[in-house]
Amino acid sequence: MKEEKEFVFLDEGERLDRFLTRSLAPLSRTRVQRLIEEGAVTVNRRTEPARRLLEKGDRVLVQIPTFSALPPAAVESVPILYEDGDIIVVDKPAGVVVHPAGPYRTDTLIQRLWPKLSAGWAVTGQRPATDRPGVVHRLDKGTSGVMVIAKTPAAAENISHQFAARTVKKTYWALVQGTLTAPGRIRSLVGRSRHTPQKMSTESGRPSETEYIVLKIFPKTHPPTTLLEVHPRTGRTHQIRVQLAALGHPLVGDTLYGGPPGPRPLLHALRIEFRHPRSGKILSFQVPPPGDVVVPTHAET
Repeated sequence: MKEEKEFVFLDEGERLDRFLTRSLAPLSRTRVQRLIEEGAVTVNRRTEPARRLLEKGDRVLVQIPTFSALPPAAVESVPILYEDGDIIVVDKPAGVVVHPAGPYRTDTLIQRLWPKLSAGWAVTGQRPATDRPGVVHRLDKGTSGVMVIAKTPAAAENISHQFAARTVKKTYWALVQGTLTAPGRIRSLVGRSRHTPQKMSTESGRPSETEYIVLKIFPKTHPPTTLLEVHPRTGRTHQIRVQLAALGHPLVGDTLYGGPPGPRPLLHALRIEFRHPRSGKILSFQVPPPGDVVVPTHAET
């Protein structure tokens, strides 16, 4: 389902994205630019870039995907580890997308939790103020594990600052292809691939750092695999996946980055530690990994 809005531009020389940011408040400019990139905006029935300068009389049509809130029973499908008036901490199931984006519009983690988030994030009725209400960090669709979600904009701002200051501590378990015998640190750039838009690359981007230690080696699997405990010191998109792949040890199941076939990229968010946005108390949450991360997909012989 999509909500359509049409505008007739009556001024001269304003950028398309800036005009729509004013016209579609409270949508952010980032979200407006994303709609333009996804082809949800036309000017005189043609798609145009965000920088397009509008002319008097231009007709701008916007198709905004509606936020389809799931029934309250959907909350039961998300294991909740902790909840108060400011935050929810969950054990995100593998295979669930965090928030509506691209082709994923109908069954995301945020939509499942919307009955608990709507009081803090709804603008009018059941429409959220943003397409990512409460999202202060993300786990990929295939990643399982612990995740914190803000119930109010104030809580979101506080926790986002903690992530930006790198005071949030995150621990993952990863099952990778090949044999690693010693701990290590990976420092590289991480940014969007110039050749494949859905991938990240270590060829350009922002400085990124990941540390790891070896938990267990499975030498008799096909191929041999190693279970790692991973500590990302920065928080780039696909950081752990792309840096381990660049090291020559992609995640099992992560075929996007050259890993061997598997049910999913075998990455689990084991633990997270941060300060409560209201009390300042240090909170730590941990969830055990599912069996596919601990036990190699390819049985030992």
